[in-house]
Amino acid sequence: MKSSHLLKCVLLASLLATIPATAQEADTIYHNGAIITMAGKEPSYVEALSVKDGRILTAGPKGQVFKQKGDATKLVDLAGKALLPGFIDGHSHYINSLLVANQCKVYAPPSGPGEDVPSIIAELERYAAERKIPKGQMIMGYGYDDTVMPDGRLLNRGDLDEAFPDNPVRIEHVSMHGAVMNSLALKYYDISAETETPPGGVIVRKPGTNEPWGLIMETAFLPVLAKSEPMTAQQELDWTRAGQMLYAESGITTAHEGATHLPQFQTIKRASDAGVNIIDVIAYPFITDVDKVLAEHPVEKWTKYENRFKVGGVKITLDGSPQGRTAFFTTPYLTGGPGGEKNWKGEPTFPQDLANQMVKKVYEMNVPLILHCNGDASIDAFLEAYEFARAGDYSKPWNVTTIHTQFMRKDHIPKFVKYKVRPSFYTLHTFYFAEAHIANRGKEQAMYLSPMRDAIDAGLRPSNHTDFVVAPLDQMMMLSSAVNRISRGGAEIGLDQRVSPYEALKCMTEWPAEQYDEQDHKGTLESGKLADLVILDKDPLKVDPMTLKDIKIVETIKEGATIYPAPADARTPKVVAANAGKTYSWKPHVCDMADVNSAANKEWTLLTLNGEPIKAEKPPTMKFAAGKLSIFGGINRLSASYALVHDKLVMGEIITTKMAGPPALMDLENEFAKALKAVNGFHVHGDELELLSADKVIVTLQATE
Repeated sequence: MKSSHLLKCVLLASLLATIPATAQEADTIYHNGAIITMAGKEPSYVEALSVKDGRILTAGPKGQVFKQKGDATKLVDLAGKALLPGFIDGHSHYINSLLVANQCKVYAPPSGPGEDVPSIIAELERYAAERKIPKGQMIMGYGYDDTVMPDGRLLNRGDLDEAFPDNPVRIEHVSMHGAVMNSLALKYYDISAETETPPGGVIVRKPGTNEPWGLIMETAFLPVLAKSEPMTAQQELDWTRAGQMLYAESGITTAHEGATHLPQFQTIKRASDAGVNIIDVIAYPFITDVDKVLAEHPVEKWTKYENRFKVGGVKITLDGSPQGRTAFFTTPYLTGGPGGEKNWKGEPTFPQDLANQMVKKVYEMNVPLILHCNGDASIDAFLEAYEFARAGDYSKPWNVTTIHTQFMRKDHIPKFVKYKVRPSFYTLHTFYFAEAHIANRGKEQAMYLSPMRDAIDAGLRPSNHTDFVVAPLDQMMMLSSAVNRISRGGAEIGLDQRVSPYEALKCMTEWPAEQYDEQDHKGTLESGKLADLVILDKDPLKVDPMTLKDIKIVETIKEGATIYPAPADARTPKVVAANAGKTYSWKPHVCDMADVNSAANKEWTLLTLNGEPIKAEKPPTMKFAAGKLSIFGGINRLSASYALVHDKLVMGEIITTKMAGPPALMDLENEFAKALKAVNGFHVHGDELELLSADKVIVTLQATE
């Protein structure tokens, strides 16, 4: 399905066709470098590229482009550096970037310091000391890779207890499907010796006991995710910008959120509505949350950008992680299961009949599908579900991408071609996890990991991805892994599946643009497309392939504007002058200044709700200050965080004590909370406060001294 950008692109292209190029004055012209258009089957260079109003005006000969130079045109001398289309993220977990920007990185070398348990503990201690984390506060880390721990000595609860007896500690597994926690964290998440291991889950126990001792994985990890603390409204905005800068630093101008639950969707939407996005973000609601998201964001709005955010389709997961030994295979793991299981083939996330119905539901919604499948049995399960959904009719186009597709067999490829299904490969595993795959699955199967060469030769146009935060957000390392296929230990991993640097770049530019139905305005440097660009310090097509990983991102440009390195004024708030007669508009860090927010630091009593007067003997009261909203509804205490940005009141999740009371009063509390979720502005008139939703007054309150 085409996004709203397509119409703009077509209109602009039509306009450009009617105006002589020499009559158009460019905003910026890039020249004197390796400008690689990424258009066509073979590499194509142009001498110069011009940009106007956030789009590419011309990519061509220097003489032609320089005719568009005006007095105000900015000339950028690339000085031999390379200019390419901005990288498009084939698959990652964008929402986690908001969190890991504030967590301790414990990837194994070369991506991080976590080469063994002592190194991980030392890095956590350094991080906690540097951040001055007080006693009792959760310490979070990410990137723990048990597959490379020397001599099989794994991180366990005892290690974390000894180092951090006064802090709960949660260290995310590199697969993102689980974590190692200390005793205080396990207690916080209600996991104990009495906790039963759920179907499809893993709880590693201390030898000789039933005590949880190491990894909590897969379905056993879901309660942990469900209890994670929500971000405050202020954090949503600040962490969104910090997370997106991680992508910009890697040259990425379009990011992928690969398994979106309703609270995560709401976070992304609120931040997008507040206007803080510096890159495009595409979210895929997880199949279990689709109906919840649809209730807030109807399908008619999907696949269309609004404030650089769109819902791209639906995500389904059919198995787990091969390095975590939870991926689903047709043959047993050589090393058994993660909990010591014998004859272990892994397990599907959902039984086949349920997977069939899930895939059919997405097909009938007529939206794109991305589907996680790692092991060969899960790919078999996907194909069966796909065939069930289509019921023999393959005439209607349907945009389907399989995520990871790592252990694709040769006999799978013809079906992918027949069904026009795009695999998104994960070639970083040939570097980071190849030794684990050889041990777990055997050499023959590991050598055919992410068979990009055979897929391209068969006519498929795959994308490639990092699956961040499972692997680092490093596009140059990803490029190198597809071209070289050399493991961290120096082993050659299926050299017959190597691809050329140009083909590998296609998997990062043009082909993921097609994956998102955005090929008309992204992915190549052509007239009328968005000026989403990346500048590299070297031409990746003309260096020794083994040095590809060492190429540096010099600059990232989104729609003609530099976003990395961040402009000096990128985070400077712009405060609008206060006027009590108008809806307030300001940045969050000043939302409670006395001369701006005259509603803060007062107690307000509810007068009317949705136009009806409140008749309760003790109406709900509300107070807000320093970004915190406090309410007493008569039975329960409710709280939330808020910030006021760009004419919008951005509110976090409303938390309630959930006590029972008289039905009428409980109904009033619920209606008041529901109304507050819709508020996006307010007026203050002396001692009266009006809360607005879409410029309509839905709540009035009276100040009390």
